[in-house]
Formats: sequence, structure tokens, C-alpha cells
Amino acid sequence: MRRFAVLTFAALAATACSRGASTAPPSATAAAQMQTIDNVPPRPAQLQQPSVLQDEAPPPKPKVMPWETPTPVVMSPEDEKLRANLPFSPAIAMDPIDGSKISIRASTPTVEFKGKIFYFSSEENKRTFSSNPSEYMKEGFTKL
Repeated sequence: MRRFAVLTFAALAATACSRGASTAPPSATAAAQMQTIDNVPPRPAQLQQPSVLQDEAPPPKPKVMPWETPTPVVMSPEDEKLRANLPFSPAIAMDPIDGSKISIRASTPTVEFKGKIFYFSSEENKRTFSSNPSEYMKEGFTKL
């Protein structure tokens, strides 16, 4: 009986090998076509070349025109003394009326209100603030 089973198994194996892959079950052919990291030869990924700009950007515009000569800021000894006594640096303030930046000097108009010193770009702004300071305290300039 054992001989019969061994001969039958050998005959089936021989016929299966002689049929080839064309008659193999569909799952076997799909497994043969599947590519995995183990059965695919390693090769680098193909990347596309980045686009190349044909022209360069224009040069940046100069901050000062060539015909203009910048005037240096000359500080007086009083200005230097005032700036040395300020508790903050740089000595730049913001006008609460119009929001302009002010370089603090000895001649800069100032008002003290509720223990704070306010700097102004002009005497007119100082008078406007002095007439009703609480109105300008509510606006956004003081909250910056």
C-alpha cells in the first residue's frame, strides 16, 4: 500500500511539473508577478530635475538715491546727557497722537501723566494730548 501511495505521489508531481506555469492556479501566477523588496534588484529612485530660472532677479532698489547725500545725525551734549539718563535703549518713543516714531532729544516735547512720561513729535501734539489725556490713553497707541 505504501508503494502505491509513493508512486501516485511521484506521478502527480511529474505531471504538475510538466504542465508549466500556464496551467498553474491563478493565485500562483499572481504571486510570481508580485514584486517585493526581496525579489527586485536595488536601484535609485528616478528624480525629476528642478526647473532652472532663465533670468536673474533685478538688483534691489537702493534705500538712498545716488544724488542724495545722507546727513549724519549730530547729537548735542544735552541730548547725550538726556539719553544716558533714560532707563531704556534705544532712545526712541512713539507719539500717542499720531503714532509716529520719535528720536528722543533734549528738545523733544514731553508730558508726565499718571507717573508716565509721554513724548511728542510737535508742540501741537503735546497741546492736543494735554487738553484731554484720558481720551488718548484709551486708544491703541498706548497698548503697543
